[in-house]
Amino acid sequence: MRIALLGAMGFVGQVAARELSGRQEVRELLLVDYNVREAKKFAKSLAPKCRWAMADVGRARDLERLLDDVDAVASSVGPCWEFEKTVLLTCAGSRRPVASIGDGVLSDADHREIHDAFRRAGVGAVSGCGLLPGWTDLLAVHFLPGGRTGENGPVLHEGERFLFCSPDRFGGYAFFRRAVREIGRPSSSPPCAPAGRYFQTGKGKAFGIPEGRTARVFKGITGSLGVFGTVGREMSSAFLFWLRRFLKSTKGTPAAAAGVFPAEGKHGHFAAISDPDGRAAGTLLAETVLLLGGKQGKGKGLLPLPGILGREEAERIALSCNATLERGSTNRS
Repeated sequence: MRIALLGAMGFVGQVAARELSGRQEVRELLLVDYNVREAKKFAKSLAPKCRWAMADVGRARDLERLLDDVDAVASSVGPCWEFEKTVLLTCAGSRRPVASIGDGVLSDADHREIHDAFRRAGVGAVSGCGLLPGWTDLLAVHFLPGGRTGENGPVLHEGERFLFCSPDRFGGYAFFRRAVREIGRPSSSPPCAPAGRYFQTGKGKAFGIPEGRTARVFKGITGSLGVFGTVGREMSSAFLFWLRRFLKSTKGTPAAAAGVFPAEGKHGHFAAISDPDGRAAGTLLAETVLLLGGKQGKGKGLLPLPGILGREEAERIALSCNATLERGSTNRS
């Protein structure tokens, strides 16, 4: 199998590249990034099967020229609102299955358009192979009572989701752009989530970072520069990305975590993944593209992740990257 990995020099992209380069079923791995110098260096450090290429994946023509020589595409490019639709529709036009980190939610109209494009192409695609969305969808469907998916549609589950990260050990520039754009009012800590300070990041979602200096710096930068609108948010993202190495978390704090839990004020079941090494998102992306490229996906079109990856596979992937899965209930006894 020949796979193109878009955004290969990003945080999740590098994890996925290491995973894919070591798999026997991958005959050739093309590392695609705008920073071609670093991509070349990284490719040479991995395996002889790795090649490299420069492309602006936000431009369909740049991406199209790479797809003739590959069987499947893995995309770790973000943020979603800038690149996801272009990447997915270009892959559909070239009849290439694609697994994407999909770090945001597609609008209903975009979802229908992309789904129909892949149905016509006769191949499958998954948008949402990271922590949130991605692992949270697997947790909601396979690890909670009553979890289900819509027919060829998004995961349906009552409740809320959280994402936690230690900035010194998880996330790239696109990740910080997303966090700065979405961060809102403070919220309470979700059950089974790491200790930290949490903020609302949209309806039914919370984002957390370690308490102490990390939280103060994060909130201070986003609060002081965010008032300047788009320019201020971009400056906040750049500052946080540069400062991340100095925002050390305490011993025992995972690099990342994500979970599904009951809405505030309600009781019910929750499930979470704790990712001490920050590898769960990239490993999930790699496993998903291997399934799609091997034509093991169920159906064609834009597919829900839990429809092609079951509970046993999720448990195996978590174990392979030293992550732990936890379930529980907030029901009163």
